[in-house]
Amino acid sequence: MTAPKILVLTTVHHPDDTRIRERLIRTIEHVGRVTYATKEPGPADLGGLEWAPLRRGRLRRNLGAARLLLRRGWDLVVLHDPETIPIGVLARLVRRIPVVVDVHEDLAAQISSKDWLPTWSRPLFRWLARALYWVAEQSLLLTLAEPGYQRLFKSVHPVFPNYPRSNHFPEPMDMGDGSAIYVGDMTRARGIEEAVMACGVAGVDLVAVGRIEQQLEGSLVLSATDLTFTGPLPNPEAMRRVASASVGLSPLRDEPNYRHSLPTKTLEYLALGVPVVATDLPGTRSVLAGREAVWMVPAGDVDAMASAIIEAVQPDAKAAAVKQARSIRATFRWPEGEVRSFYAALISQKGTRGPS
Repeated sequence: MTAPKILVLTTVHHPDDTRIRERLIRTIEHVGRVTYATKEPGPADLGGLEWAPLRRGRLRRNLGAARLLLRRGWDLVVLHDPETIPIGVLARLVRRIPVVVDVHEDLAAQISSKDWLPTWSRPLFRWLARALYWVAEQSLLLTLAEPGYQRLFKSVHPVFPNYPRSNHFPEPMDMGDGSAIYVGDMTRARGIEEAVMACGVAGVDLVAVGRIEQQLEGSLVLSATDLTFTGPLPNPEAMRRVASASVGLSPLRDEPNYRHSLPTKTLEYLALGVPVVATDLPGTRSVLAGREAVWMVPAGDVDAMASAIIEAVQPDAKAAAVKQARSIRATFRWPEGEVRSFYAALISQKGTRGPS
């Protein structure tokens, strides 16, 4: 019997995006044969996948995505970018296959942090963002990365929380190496500048894992301490780096897109027995408040962050984080079984209408 053919497509996200590559694909590759379409250079670990490159600039990548979507033979398509919703609707109408949009961003809220967009144009782009999600809800299937995203839609949609898939995580280390670590894209809105300054004040080395916003590259300089950029790393390798650190940082600014979201990196740090210093935002607080080895600091307060880092790198903080790591892994766990069952059911019902 031929295995069902699944297309997972992103024109924007990094090919090693953890939710897409390490959570979703690792789960549904047991349901069918996955083709993963991304921009070049592609994922670091193909792991038996068939990779379909989307080349050149954004427009060319979307045209290539449209051609790929409209091919015959797909049993299921999963999209990860709002800009691909129109071609997803077209594929649904022409090919009559299930098309899922996995929502892991509040697109309208993101507009305010796009410095390259003229201020006068932002209301228009927010309207377009809401219109895209309205079209998706009318024509396609939706899954959500956070319960809070339900507010963006009229109907209730399956929520697959963006919790860690800790199968590949190393065991927590009893002692850290004295450094702080930051995992994720490095942008002003995500607070990387405050993290760098706070580590400088605290006299703690910082290891930064991820992509650097172009205009920040070369300008992040620490005084009296060291800063190491690793560049983007596949999640398993990034987690090995985290495991050896003494504190993990989540320094988000108070932006609409982050205010009510849970930064998954904080759960990854705690699952590896690493204390956390995080910005005190409602979404973060709702999960982390009251837990051991967690320091919540006001957004943008470098001195408060530095003081928290100094406390978090102490041996007793590390011991407390290690002690609760197992319960964190058990409580905040990627819902692998539910995700697999959801996608298997879609394939078995292929040809039915998209949304219910």
